[in-house]
Amino acid sequence: MVGLTLYDVLAIPTTASTDDVRRAYKQKALETHPDKLEPTVSEQERRAAEGRFRNVCEAFEVLSDPVKKKAYDDRIQLAQKNKKHWDEQHDKRVKTREEWARQVKERSEARMKERADFYENLNRIKEEKQRYVEMVELFYQELRDCHPEWESRRQAALQWKEMADKGQIPRQHTTRI
Repeated sequence: MVGLTLYDVLAIPTTASTDDVRRAYKQKALETHPDKLEPTVSEQERRAAEGRFRNVCEAFEVLSDPVKKKAYDDRIQLAQKNKKHWDEQHDKRVKTREEWARQVKERSEARMKERADFYENLNRIKEEKQRYVEMVELFYQELRDCHPEWESRRQAALQWKEMADKGQIPRQHTTRI
């Protein structure tokens, strides 16, 4: 069968007579009628019971009328015949979605690898910059060691600039450092 049928709702076989349908309807109607519920049930449970009762009524309406029952049975048979085709279509869609998901995953992994490479390169550049700064500082330290007067000139220039920035010395008398 294809899903839950009206026969399943009334719990009868597909070969059931009109009298069998009527008896099953009466039994299911008594079981599922919302008025049989306790007064303390929640609104959600009451709506669910009303839905089950409507399903029973609909099943009776269709299966008790021979013309409607024949049309319904024809639709069920057609659905069973087409089930193979539908399953093939479903399998095709599933495969397409899986392929799409695989491609998305590959693209995502490629982007993540790109980002990891970028940050690795960035860290390498920072390390190179730090080594360069240390090398330059070492070079200047060696120059200062060789020529101590350069450090005293640098300190004097920095003091002069600091005083000019504070406004203690007019700018026109200062030199750029």
